[in-house]
Amino acid sequence: MGQMVRLKLHAILRFTTDHSNRQIYFADERAVPLDHEDSNYKLLQDVLLSKVPIPPSNVHPLDPTLLDDLEELSDAYEKDLIKEFATKNAARFPVFDLILLGMGPDGHTASLFPGHELLAEDDRWVAYIEDSPKPPPKRITLTYPVINHAARVVFVSTGEGKKEVLREVLDEPEKGLPAARVRPAAPGQLFWFLVRSDL
Repeated sequence: MGQMVRLKLHAILRFTTDHSNRQIYFADERAVPLDHEDSNYKLLQDVLLSKVPIPPSNVHPLDPTLLDDLEELSDAYEKDLIKEFATKNAARFPVFDLILLGMGPDGHTASLFPGHELLAEDDRWVAYIEDSPKPPPKRITLTYPVINHAARVVFVSTGEGKKEVLREVLDEPEKGLPAARVRPAAPGQLFWFLVRSDL
């Protein structure tokens, strides 16, 4: 996320006074220790969790003891989701209130990359990838069935270099770039926030 996005997200949550019931999961995560520079958890901790009073028990990072076994790591994260959502709705997949996503210059989102077999995953809630074209190669990710069952999906996109891929995602979804495959089922909503890099 760019600095402007970080500040806006921080501002939104800072002015929401009751954080006691807010649960935070990760749309994708790199299979690295939680204090590693590549960790999404570390980024969130640095820019948000250290400033907003969300109870630590409400934040759900990956289990760092399972980094050497990606299948077990993704299974454990899926079980965490099942535990959270089993009593909340009867749907086949969890229904998040909000999923926040970014988009890479190749059109990837979460850890769903162009041409990868995970784009066809339609059963698992959480899957792993060990050959990510963007380092680090080992990651876990929510799958499309989970993302597309969310009540709201918000994309935040920054960077001048993404203009053409953004045009393709929005105007030519039939080309099948990963970000274009995010289409929440009714009554879910999809929003795009485009942040100018010169702000």
